[in-house]
Amino acid sequence: MRRRRIWTMLLVPAILAAAPAPAPAQAPAQRSIDQYNLRAWHLVDGAPPDIWALAQARDGFLYLGTGAGLYRFDGISFEPVVPRLGRFPSRNITALLADPDGSLWIGHFDGQVSHLQGDRVSRYGAPNAVVEQFARGSDGTIWVAMSGLEGGLFRIGRGGIVRMGPDRGMPAGRASSVVAGRDGAIWVAAETDIRVLRPGSTRFAPVARSMYRVRLAVAPDGQIWVSGSPADATGARAAGVRIAPLPPGMHPPAADRMRFTRDGALWRTLFAGGVLQTRDPGSAAPSFTRLTTTQGLPSLVAVPLLEDHEANLWIGTNLGLFRLRPVSAATALRVNDTVLGGFELAATQDGTVYAANPHNLYRARPGEPLRWLRRFGQGIAMIEADGTDLIVSLQDRLVRLHGDSFTTVPAPAIPGPAATWGRQGDTQWISVADVGVFQLAAGRWRPLATPDQPASRLYTASGTGGGTWFYGQDRLYRRDQAGLHAIPGDRVGSIAMVSTGPAGTLVGGELGLARLDQGRLRALSDSRVPELGGITGIVQAPDGSVWINGVRGLVRTSKAAIDAAFADPHAALQHQLFTAADGLPGVAQQGAQKSTAVRGGDGRIWVADNVGIGWIDPARIVHNRLPPPVTILRLTANDRSYADPRDVALPAGTANLRIAYTALSLAESERVRFRYRLIGVDRGWIDAGTAREAYYANLGPGSWRFQVIAANNDGVWNREGATVTVTIAPHFYQTWWFRLLAIGAGAGALWLLYAWRLREQLARTRARAEAQLAERERIARELHDTLLQSMQGLMLRFQAAAYATEPGSRAQTLIDSALERADDVMMEARDRVMALRRITGPGDPQPLIDDLARCLEEEGLIVTVSREGPPLRFLPEELEQILAIVQEALANVRRHAGTLLAQVRVNSSDGRLRIEIDDQGRGIPPEIIAAGERPGHYGLKGMHERAAALGGMLEVRRGVPVGTTVRLTVVR
Repeated sequence: MRRRRIWTMLLVPAILAAAPAPAPAQAPAQRSIDQYNLRAWHLVDGAPPDIWALAQARDGFLYLGTGAGLYRFDGISFEPVVPRLGRFPSRNITALLADPDGSLWIGHFDGQVSHLQGDRVSRYGAPNAVVEQFARGSDGTIWVAMSGLEGGLFRIGRGGIVRMGPDRGMPAGRASSVVAGRDGAIWVAAETDIRVLRPGSTRFAPVARSMYRVRLAVAPDGQIWVSGSPADATGARAAGVRIAPLPPGMHPPAADRMRFTRDGALWRTLFAGGVLQTRDPGSAAPSFTRLTTTQGLPSLVAVPLLEDHEANLWIGTNLGLFRLRPVSAATALRVNDTVLGGFELAATQDGTVYAANPHNLYRARPGEPLRWLRRFGQGIAMIEADGTDLIVSLQDRLVRLHGDSFTTVPAPAIPGPAATWGRQGDTQWISVADVGVFQLAAGRWRPLATPDQPASRLYTASGTGGGTWFYGQDRLYRRDQAGLHAIPGDRVGSIAMVSTGPAGTLVGGELGLARLDQGRLRALSDSRVPELGGITGIVQAPDGSVWINGVRGLVRTSKAAIDAAFADPHAALQHQLFTAADGLPGVAQQGAQKSTAVRGGDGRIWVADNVGIGWIDPARIVHNRLPPPVTILRLTANDRSYADPRDVALPAGTANLRIAYTALSLAESERVRFRYRLIGVDRGWIDAGTAREAYYANLGPGSWRFQVIAANNDGVWNREGATVTVTIAPHFYQTWWFRLLAIGAGAGALWLLYAWRLREQLARTRARAEAQLAERERIARELHDTLLQSMQGLMLRFQAAAYATEPGSRAQTLIDSALERADDVMMEARDRVMALRRITGPGDPQPLIDDLARCLEEEGLIVTVSREGPPLRFLPEELEQILAIVQEALANVRRHAGTLLAQVRVNSSDGRLRIEIDDQGRGIPPEIIAAGERPGHYGLKGMHERAAALGGMLEVRRGVPVGTTVRLTVVR
């Protein structure tokens, strides 16, 4: 650790003031300490020790040069920086400079300089000195101020690091500071004087004498400032150098480091310890505020100062890091050992704001800070405005403040400490907690009764609404000449106050916000808008803005937004939320029965919160317009980590990924929100909230692109974000050629299986057909050898019987008839036998019909067969059915048509089999067609049944003009 010279310092009374003084609303833009959010990172939070230098690089990271090495900080975690190529000559870093090209210049305690470019580090020089400060000239030259025995001013260029000597106008000796002016001049604080290298000159010229270890800084207007008091003050002013003022009792050089923030305030870390803020340093009466461990500084040993891109001021100490973030609000009065209890607020017609705690009264006129006004022996129960006067309720009386004079209000003793006070014309109203509401009439306080609840739970609205609006628990009442009337509608829990203004009559309750709409209350509940819970204060400004103080913080919205939210039950309430992170002292004070928010004449909104009183100026609300740079920190796969990845090739078998990312918004890093997606896996953006890691499992081979975007604390999104492409190599069985081979092999196996199955089916079909043919042959043999032979023998017996009977007798006639019938049966049986023997396999029915025609021709029936269309293939059982239908039709021609001519037409031209059997006989009777059969006969019915079994259609109709047509249609 470097030694420090501690200077004795006397603090001015303004620095030691017990009550904080907020900046007036119309003051210059320079902020007081109270308008910053103060945050410290201690060693236990992971902060490195001995922070001697700070810089913010182009990538947005905050880099810390420490006695333990180089670190980078993203607002959440500290990470040591270790280059992959090269190494730092020393861990003890005393100076940093971020170059516009994204590289980082690093000064070490041993006088060496490192240049970090990506993952590569290069080194310059090895003098026996200490690097104090860097400066970058307009031409890109890097200037280095070094202290120590061999210190001085050095320049880094193409030839390496070079000391500036007498030939360049620099005397021997140490240099404590170097800065680059706006005009391109280089200013140096040497051991005994201040020198400058003007543009176009080759030599440094002295401009003023000074003592050792002074610091230089460039103001926003381009002026050069020096710490301490140069001996030649006249020469310094003539050269354009301004002297940084010091509070009484502080001696130069005082500053260890010095820097201006962009609002023009001057900040110095002190040799005597702590940090000194100087507002209006160029004025005749600058104001000083010292920042010490009392305000949360990790240590009094503070050295580097840095203002980042988002106007946050960073301070490095030997025990941690400290940040001052500009906020919209300021704390005017805070609970401490001397200020206890709740607070009251009131604003009079002239814009004066009054605040009270149990015994003290404070006042803030427009544009002024809150100042103590008076202490009361009795506790202050309530304050309320009455025009330009102020009513103060003590324990047993009311006091009026007119101007600067206090007088007791002429009235009898009040029934108890007033919780609210209101006026309606000349009538005064008060509410006393747990007692009720009272009206001052005829010189006495008269209680007001309520029709539906105990009077002790009733309160009158405070201020101008007193006597008109009353509320008790969750009920609101309006008073007229007829008495109190409860307002119907939605409930918002226990009511705290009523506000009337441009947005209408608004009611603040424990469970939300209600508005009077056509005689009914309509509510925006805290379940719909969580920020509207625990409302105890409402301010309706003339410009239509509405400020609501609740348990979540201070909500700013507008009349238009409220109208839209009430008009559409699904619409969100457009609003902005301010919390303790924005400078407010906590959240809305609860248990109040009057508004905890008022508006001052200068436009500031004042709030009474649970740990103090604060204000916010709507004209000076801080907005973070910078979208946060997004960086992917590392990718982890298979227990291997890839830092700062861009394109990563991973081995085969990688299935799980972990990707760490961050966004470089240092204002409120904990409120940065992220969305990410893995293109090809995620259908849309994944809302990660504040999480800074993404996990993926069971990924296959291929190329995947991960993208992450982020929004800062004000919801400004960086839509471009950061990306990394991940390529996972496939196993051999995951390659396209293997898949193609696998598909081919599978298709071949399926084809072989199909061929085997087809062969099996054909074999089974052939075996079944052969079995059927064998059975048909057997049946034919049986019919021929047994049945037909037996019938033939039987017919011979009948023939002998016929010969034995008397010729012409009835017996002979009957026997002859039976023989004729038996002859028909024999013929049909022979036909069946012949058909069984003819059908030997699948095929077309045409040949079978031809054979049948030839057989019938031998028996006297002349059959003509014609054919159109190609052959068709039918199974044996189908051929049997077709042939049986044709045979039965021709048999009917022979038996019943009375003709010996028949025609068979076979048509298969359109893929269907059509067979028509025509004759020119007497024709089938119409009644048989209608019945579908001849009584006692089953031939026609059997033909229909066989056609149905084929899946075909049989049609029988009378011919034109004579004969019968039988048509069979079978679809293949």
